[in-house]
Amino acid sequence: MSPAADEHDRIRASMDRILSGAPEHSDEALTIVALAVEAQVPRNALTQRHLDLKNDFYDQVLCRIRTAPDAGTG
Repeated sequence: MSPAADEHDRIRASMDRILSGAPEHSDEALTIVALAVEAQVPRNALTQRHLDLKNDFYDQVLCRIRTAPDAGTG
């Protein structure tokens, strides 16, 4: 099965929704699985076809974790 022509754009929009706390199709989990559900694409779309988006998502999640007010405590 070939990917939809708008797959990249749907994933990018889904990243924005999840990271802003406004998902429409998934929970707010900061995971590739939640991102795939949110974008309504198979997980391998992120792990095989759109590695740039997967890496960007993980980079943004890591930045968010590092800048969280309670980061490094506990």
